[in-house]
Amino acid sequence: MKKLISCLLAAMMIFIVASASAVTFESIQLDNVLNKFLDETDLKTKDLSLQVLAGDSSADLVIRLDEDNLHLVPRENNVPAGHIQLNPTGIYVASDDSVTMLRYDTITTFMQNIVKGLEDILDEAVKDIPEEPAPTEAEIKKAVEELSILAAEAEAQEQADAATLTSAALSFAGKFKPEYILDVKEDNGSVTISLRSEAYASALADAMDELMTNPSLAKLVDRTAASEGGKSFADYQAEWLKTREATLEAIRTIDSTEKLEENGHYTSHFQIGEEGSAEKILCMDSDAWIDAEYGYAEITTTLSFQNEEPLLVYETAVNPSAYREKLSSGNSWTETQVNVDSNRVRGAKVTAVIDGVEEMKMEFGEDYLYMKGPKGGISTSVRETWTGKLRVELVVETANGESKSMIIDFYQDGDSLIQELSVEGSDTTVQFKVSRIDKTEIEDLSASEKINEVTVEKLEAELEKILKDVVVTVKTAEPTAEPETTN
Repeated sequence: MKKLISCLLAAMMIFIVASASAVTFESIQLDNVLNKFLDETDLKTKDLSLQVLAGDSSADLVIRLDEDNLHLVPRENNVPAGHIQLNPTGIYVASDDSVTMLRYDTITTFMQNIVKGLEDILDEAVKDIPEEPAPTEAEIKKAVEELSILAAEAEAQEQADAATLTSAALSFAGKFKPEYILDVKEDNGSVTISLRSEAYASALADAMDELMTNPSLAKLVDRTAASEGGKSFADYQAEWLKTREATLEAIRTIDSTEKLEENGHYTSHFQIGEEGSAEKILCMDSDAWIDAEYGYAEITTTLSFQNEEPLLVYETAVNPSAYREKLSSGNSWTETQVNVDSNRVRGAKVTAVIDGVEEMKMEFGEDYLYMKGPKGGISTSVRETWTGKLRVELVVETANGESKSMIIDFYQDGDSLIQELSVEGSDTTVQFKVSRIDKTEIEDLSASEKINEVTVEKLEAELEKILKDVVVTVKTAEPTAEPETTN
């Protein structure tokens, strides 16, 4: 139970910090401070109080762990406003001069009764369904045989379809033999691989023509289209005939070369389009330096029309301690930089520029966060003050230069852990405190003389009342038929 209380208090104390900045728990160690505070608290002589103080008003929740009993007493300006007690038997709630108790086994029984009631309703509904005569042994045997035949036929068809697809795929791939469509040259430790576009176009033509005249594949495609929808084999044949010459002509214009050197330098060039034609030639180039042994890589990929400025440039660099990625198009670009230490992100920076104007910038580390956008900016920082307080400062700035700041201080004062929040321009501060307080007078509700137990019958009566109210509401909401008018 003490561990549960620790988790609840820790969540309250660190929630604002976790949501307002990129500070790690390791850097501020609030959870360790709270655990130490709780470990040093003697719950036999002290109660815990979760307090909220704003101006002259205060509210708190007194927590007492007394053997098997957990007491929760909310107070307003030190005046009790309720009392909840939990023990292995059930839950006790104080109300005026009486105590209401709900046993855990009462909840279990109530839920079981609901399930049983639903089962009884289903049983009654089943009774109204006329029973059909049970099948004879011969009918059952015949049905099993028919199902076995159908299953065998389906399995045989699946095997035949798999064989058809495998055969078609192997035949298709067999047209593209590397020694026919690739030109490989080795020179002083470097390897250059070039695509023979004419041979590649011929191989594709042979492969597709054979595919479009495969009768077994045609039956498979048509059967699938009839059962699941989609194009028939004739539709695919018509599309290939329509686009065949244009596709092959485009492939013949491909110029593709890749070169890999011993020092880890890799370059590639790909272009498609005919020289001297009205259509522009589209090019893609890559330049990379890769060191697999030490985990370093730098890669630049450019997409452009021939002899024109790049349409897109993608750059990436990675090493064991950093990662960078940048995508550019003209005078617009986005860039991400990440710092890594011991496989953990320790900081990052993200920038976005549109048409030469910086639209967004975000940067964070273990003890700060900064973000700027077209509508304003926000920044946070964490530091230890001269007086020993752990201070989180949040500053928000609008696009017209107006700014507001908020400060959250964490510190210990005697028997209290304090989280204090203050806003620029306001003299009022809000404090959240976890305090050790002297034991207060708290009644043992389980020993009260006036205990009103919530029984299963009471719960069922309340449920029945709710359901009746729902039925009445639904009937009231039903539209009434408009009276017929006579001419």
